[in-house]
Amino acid sequence: MKKKLIYLADLTHKGLILSSNVFPLSIGLIGSYLIKHRKEKVKIELFKYPEDLNDALEKKIPDLVGFANYSWNFDISSEFAKNIKIRNKKTIIVFGGPNYDLTENEMKEFWKTNDFIDFYIAQEGEQAFLNLFDKLEQFKFNINDLKSKSVLIGNTHYKDKSGSIVKGDVLPRINIEELPSPYLMGLMDKFFDNKLIPMIHTTRGCPFSCAFCSEGTSYYNKVFQRNENLENELKYISKKTKKIKNLFISDANFGMYKQDLDKARIISMCQKKYNYPKYIHVSTGKNQKERVISIAKLLNGAINLAASLQSTDENVLKNIDRSNISIEKLSEIGKKANSKNTGTYSEIILGLPGDTKKTHFKTLKDAVESGFDNIRMFQLIMIPQTKLNTFKNRQDYKMKTKYRIMPRSYGVYDVFNKKVISVESEEILISSSTMSFEEYLECREMNLTVEILHNGKIFLELQGLCKAFNISWFDLIYQFFKKRRQNKYIKKLYNDFKNETSQKLWDNKNSLKNFVTKNVDSVLNDEKGANELSLSKATAFFKIYPEINKTFFSIAKQYFFDSSINDKLLEKYLNELEKYSLLRKSDIFINNDFENNFYFDFKKIEKFNFDIKPNKFYKNKKINLSISHNNSQKKLINSFNNEFGNTFDGLGKMLMRYPHVHRLFRKPKILAN
Repeated sequence: MKKKLIYLADLTHKGLILSSNVFPLSIGLIGSYLIKHRKEKVKIELFKYPEDLNDALEKKIPDLVGFANYSWNFDISSEFAKNIKIRNKKTIIVFGGPNYDLTENEMKEFWKTNDFIDFYIAQEGEQAFLNLFDKLEQFKFNINDLKSKSVLIGNTHYKDKSGSIVKGDVLPRINIEELPSPYLMGLMDKFFDNKLIPMIHTTRGCPFSCAFCSEGTSYYNKVFQRNENLENELKYISKKTKKIKNLFISDANFGMYKQDLDKARIISMCQKKYNYPKYIHVSTGKNQKERVISIAKLLNGAINLAASLQSTDENVLKNIDRSNISIEKLSEIGKKANSKNTGTYSEIILGLPGDTKKTHFKTLKDAVESGFDNIRMFQLIMIPQTKLNTFKNRQDYKMKTKYRIMPRSYGVYDVFNKKVISVESEEILISSSTMSFEEYLECREMNLTVEILHNGKIFLELQGLCKAFNISWFDLIYQFFKKRRQNKYIKKLYNDFKNETSQKLWDNKNSLKNFVTKNVDSVLNDEKGANELSLSKATAFFKIYPEINKTFFSIAKQYFFDSSINDKLLEKYLNELEKYSLLRKSDIFINNDFENNFYFDFKKIEKFNFDIKPNKFYKNKKINLSISHNNSQKKLINSFNNEFGNTFDGLGKMLMRYPHVHRLFRKPKILAN
């Protein structure tokens, strides 16, 4: 029997940098499961890059092509699918993934505008894809015969010959222990190219019911644990990686479960034996923070402790079916994590139902002052399959939305010797019954301020001083926010940010795509990218940092004076600290060595994270310091150049992705006088 040729694609856009730079785990799992059960009947090939898929299609058209559908690749997948159908109508097109709304009206609109799709797998895909394959085989891969009988296939939707949408029953969720490893089967070997980052999963599901998250529905509430073959899989990945030192884990709550300790021990073993992974991108557990901290310590600080607040306002939390731990407990966790040198971050969403400018600013203050290194600030995206994204909620809260270009997710591609323009978009909230558009813009500017001054410990020098004198670090940040347009360079930064935030919005996907199509050359050649927060942070750090540094220290001097903490020694310390801060961070990717003399012992002060009273570190004689990158920092900078490139968009992505920017700051070394 001739095997059926099946292509599975989880495509990424390839602009100046990759929009999605992780291994295609989802299609790997579907492919490995199908091979496990129908090995004698199928030949599977996986694809991540558009040009690779096009090359394969030019050589041979498969019997079936399956596309993983996420918000960042639906348009490019659709362009390929439409052209495959033009080339060969018999090739079956299957889409699957969370970027598909389950409400009746939305489904009707989807199938009305996407008639090139033959089947859609709406929930978990492994068993559903196997069942779909078996049904297709039963009908000799004649989809017209299958659809004429309106055959029900679990988790699978399609439009039958009469135009009605046929929806199979929802299948029971799969126990992920039943899934073979696509790594150990060799399916992922082609992706070890020193560009993509390996991704694994050790759990599936989430016990929480957050209204803004696609995993918040009851379907995903049961959590399945994976232990089978995890050690062998991680060893396999560790041996295969070369320049890439990162690992993605797709778990929703890593570290929250007892089993995660054993998983962490396996990862720790790989770190010791293979020097991999050095950095792990994962969402840590919302509960059991003590266990998460222990795991973070076991993994040598490779993961960051998360506290996904979204908001600290009780009314907002009630509206999104969420509860948070107390601010006091949050602060305690932040302190414990910092004491063990564990990176920390919190997540906040602007514009949730009931959110106001006041509650958003209060949430930012709560998160910053709880001691978290990074505050990840998101806009509310109207995500399919979430409880929040309903007609009723849109009406009740007078949600006004617009569409924007998804950062880095656009390009021009060859499909069967034809140039195809593709752009991804997302729907975001810009105002509601409790927040005007102008208030929304002001909140975004406050987000930018926190991103520039707080995230990555960029101004740890001043943050530590605030802590030492028991005054509010957030209030100092707020003082900068109030005066953000007094310096002409900083004023331009914020004006540009406001314009980027308010002007690059469209009423619908079609008008957005029409704009990109008409202006494709300027869009593609704009190395700034489409993420205004990333762009503005990169501008602040790489282009106008001396102005940011000078302005913030000027504001800090007045802030300490207004707080009745003023003496000549403190004034002298702030002057020297301003100079030291500038030398540590200016042109951070250039290996400049600086020398300067200081009365304060900054080498010792840095060991205390700048949480000191200046008088204890003052010397009567100046200390001659060399301020330069050490060898490990130089290696890290080289690895970032390899991963993110040297474009402005790449630098911005590095700042947003890497939470420990302060680890790149030049180090002091005492020189003989």
